[in-house]
Amino acid sequence: MIWTPLKIVGLQVIAGVALAGMWWAFKGVQAAMSAILGAAVCFVPGALFALRLARAGVRQDGYVFAFFLGEGIKVLLSVALFGLIAAGVPDADWLALLTSFIAVLQVYVFGLLLTSR
Repeated sequence: MIWTPLKIVGLQVIAGVALAGMWWAFKGVQAAMSAILGAAVCFVPGALFALRLARAGVRQDGYVFAFFLGEGIKVLLSVALFGLIAAGVPDADWLALLTSFIAVLQVYVFGLLLTSR
């Protein structure tokens, strides 16, 4: 199986939903919504990054440029989303939000392990 960037983003969405379910069972609806937001801070910029890479085509110079530009945009968008959540969701459960963000971020490592075989 070939693990494309969009498949990795799909796994991130699945992980985010699973984490939200765990937080819902552990602490309730507010924690589950915060977990969804934390996962979204990771997979929304990741999805935009994957789409940007897919549009770059197969030319190596275009792909490298798209990679670095996309990575920069991804980081800036993640910071902006954290800021929007901090300003717009005053009762967010930050433990659920941050642990979900970190856990969903680890899906990249999982994808690398699968593709290295």
